[in-house]
Amino acid sequence: MQIIVLFLIGSLGGLLAGLLGVGGGLIFIPVIEHYLKPYHLSSTENVKYILANSIAIVFASGLSGIYRQIKMGSWQWRSSLLIGIPGAIASFFATYAIKHGNWYYKSDFQWVFLGFLLISIANMIWGKSNNPSPLEPTSAIKENIWKTITIGIFAGITVSLSGLGGGIVMVPLFRILLNKPMKDATALSLSIVPMLAIASLANYSFTNPLEIIGSNLNPYNSPWQLGYLYFPIILPMIIATFITTSFAQKNAKYVPVVWLRIIFALLSSTIFIKTLIEIYKS
Repeated sequence: MQIIVLFLIGSLGGLLAGLLGVGGGLIFIPVIEHYLKPYHLSSTENVKYILANSIAIVFASGLSGIYRQIKMGSWQWRSSLLIGIPGAIASFFATYAIKHGNWYYKSDFQWVFLGFLLISIANMIWGKSNNPSPLEPTSAIKENIWKTITIGIFAGITVSLSGLGGGIVMVPLFRILLNKPMKDATALSLSIVPMLAIASLANYSFTNPLEIIGSNLNPYNSPWQLGYLYFPIILPMIIATFITTSFAQKNAKYVPVVWLRIIFALLSSTIFIKTLIEIYKS
C-alpha cells in the first residue's frame, strides 16, 4: 500500500513540476518528512535526510522535463547553462556547509521553507501577467547576464536550504527581472532544475550519515540506502515523477495561465499553513 501511495504522490508532484516548473519539492518535502518521523532522527540529521531525498526526486523531474523539451525542440540549453552553472556551484558549497555542520536545525529549515513559500504565493497572486518578449530567449538572457547569474546563484542556494527545485524563486524572478511570460518562465526553470540539484545530490549520495535509517549497517553495504538517500521512500516517487513530468510538460500549453497561477498559489498556501501549524505545535 505504501508503494502505491508514494507512486500517486510522485505522480502529483510530477504533474505540478511539468506545469509549474518548480520541480515538485512542494509536494515531496512534507511526504518525506512524514515517512521519516518513525525513525526519530536528530534534528540536524533529519534535515539532511529531507533535503537529500527531496532533491533526488526533484532531479528526476528536471531530467524528465528536459527530455520532453528536447523532443519538442524547445530546450533553451544556452540559457539553462548560463543560469544553471553558477547555480550549481552555489548549491554545492551551500550543501557542503550544511552536510559538514550541525548548525542547520529542523526549525531553521521550516522557517526558510516558509519564506520561499511566501515569495511564491505573493508572486502568483499579485504578480503581473507578462506579455511575450519580442526578443529571442537567448538574446534576452544575454542582455541581462548579471541578472541571470544572480538568479542562478540565488536558486542554487534555495535548493540547498529548502530542498525545493529552485523553481519557486526562478519562476517569479524570470517574470519580474527578465520579463518572461509565465509559460516560458516555467519551461526554462524546469530545464535548470537538474543542474542545481546534481551538485547537492552528489554531496549527499557519497557521504556516510551519522544516523542510518533502520539499521546499523554502513549505507554502502545496504541495498536500501546510499548516503542520505533512502530508496524505499523515494524510488516509487522518482519513477512516477519521471513519467508524469514529461506528460505535463507536453500538455502545459493547453492549460490557461490563470489556472497555473491559481493552482500554484493554492498549493503553496496549503503547505504554508500546514508547516506553520507544525512549528506552532513543536
